[in-house]
Amino acid sequence: MRFFLNIYKSKEFSFQIFFKGLQLYLTLTAIALAAFLVSLDGLIINVAIPTISGDLGVPEDVGTWLITVFSATSTLFVPVSGFLSLKIGDIKLFILGTIIFQLGSLGCAISSEFSPLLLFRMVQGAGAGLLVPVSLTLIINNFSPEKKSVAIGFWSFFVMVGPAMGPMVGGWFSAINWKWMFYLNLPIGFFSLAVVLVLLGEKKVETYAVRADPIGMTLLFVFVCSLQMAFNRWNIDDWFNSSFIVSLFIAAGISFILFIVWESFHPFPFIEISRFLKRSFIFPALTTALGMSIIFSSLVLDALWTQKVLGYTPFWAGLALAPVGIFPLIMYPIMGRFVNLIDLRLWVIISFLLYALTFYWLSQINLYTPFVRLALPRLIQGIGFAIFTVPNSIYVVKGVKPERLTATISLFSFIRMLFVGFSVAIAVTLWMFREAHYQSIIMNRTHATSANFQACLASLKTIARGEIQCFSIANSILESQAWTRALADIYYLYFFLFISLAALVLCYESPKKL
Repeated sequence: MRFFLNIYKSKEFSFQIFFKGLQLYLTLTAIALAAFLVSLDGLIINVAIPTISGDLGVPEDVGTWLITVFSATSTLFVPVSGFLSLKIGDIKLFILGTIIFQLGSLGCAISSEFSPLLLFRMVQGAGAGLLVPVSLTLIINNFSPEKKSVAIGFWSFFVMVGPAMGPMVGGWFSAINWKWMFYLNLPIGFFSLAVVLVLLGEKKVETYAVRADPIGMTLLFVFVCSLQMAFNRWNIDDWFNSSFIVSLFIAAGISFILFIVWESFHPFPFIEISRFLKRSFIFPALTTALGMSIIFSSLVLDALWTQKVLGYTPFWAGLALAPVGIFPLIMYPIMGRFVNLIDLRLWVIISFLLYALTFYWLSQINLYTPFVRLALPRLIQGIGFAIFTVPNSIYVVKGVKPERLTATISLFSFIRMLFVGFSVAIAVTLWMFREAHYQSIIMNRTHATSANFQACLASLKTIARGEIQCFSIANSILESQAWTRALADIYYLYFFLFISLAALVLCYESPKKL
């Protein structure tokens, strides 16, 4: 009798372990999916701007405000999450962020005019900013030390695959109905909210009596909005010849200086400035921000080039970028288990050198580059993303007190999102400058006495209907060549930047001292 009782008890124990593990990984999936929605919505709308602008009757340059307000608002609310996590707790903050994001998504989906769409896009960005850091905090706090690296890798995969899928999903839905880009968030977000409410809703969390810093928040708001607006408008408003652009940069500079001074002496700072003085934080945060800025700006440039020059549809442009999300699915569990076998810095250096090689490969593009030749470097880049994000995340959170964890992650996320938001506008501007440079070179070589140009015109006369169409086709080819060579130059620049980032990793603090 005792024998059978022992068997029952052992089975009951195994069932308890099974269901506890199932709950844990269900929670991980729900939180990671929420982070996926946030990262997806950052780029899903980019390729759909022409469709949305045409449908709502606004110019495309006005339609780009849908990108600007989401990026600026989400960046601003990331550091707010650090304050709210202490005030109401991480679980309530996740629930609040998810509800706000869902309300914003629903409002965007049912909007039939541009103004309410812009407003709800801001609401969506606010929820996104609250969700990004707290989602990682919940994962870290709910997993044991031996499983923490795997969990961080799983979360990082969903954060990475979102931007990679954004252009493809956005292109697909824009061809059907752009409103479905926002309806897509509702069932996934509801699932994440329900799981966290059921499995973590009754869990007690410690809160702290903290005071708000409205002046610091206001100064940061002015800095981010001014700079974001300046970078997104300067190629439209004639650069520094515009008093509006100059005023925005002046406002950003003054507000940033005042913010640093104010936060340095405030007893309850909105952002912990002293954290920047720690080697274990600042160098991993800086390399992550710069690395992701280069990666995500290249995704945007690639999507624009394949559509503008190669004639890809938005769906196929996104499909060329989608392979970047394949290897992270395989690599993150591997990195989670083996990341501590060698020096963390070595992983990051290997990743950055791998990125340097793939960008050198991409710098060899031309007008006849096939689809596979564009997708293959992105496939390989997926390996590199997994190799540097996990070690850098471990560096940033190592040794941080539980009550400061969300604040630290929010600062880490704020730096990353700030750099990524600005980098896209800077990269597009640089691309335009290089295209104008090559246009001038090509125009100087295509004069009437040029033998090569005359040979080109002669070959086009067989397909053109008249001289005017012949010159129009020639101009289109030369313009496409200028855009392509300009993009190749930027990828060549990214090759050198990643080599520089690999050298910067040597400034990291030794993992033994963490």
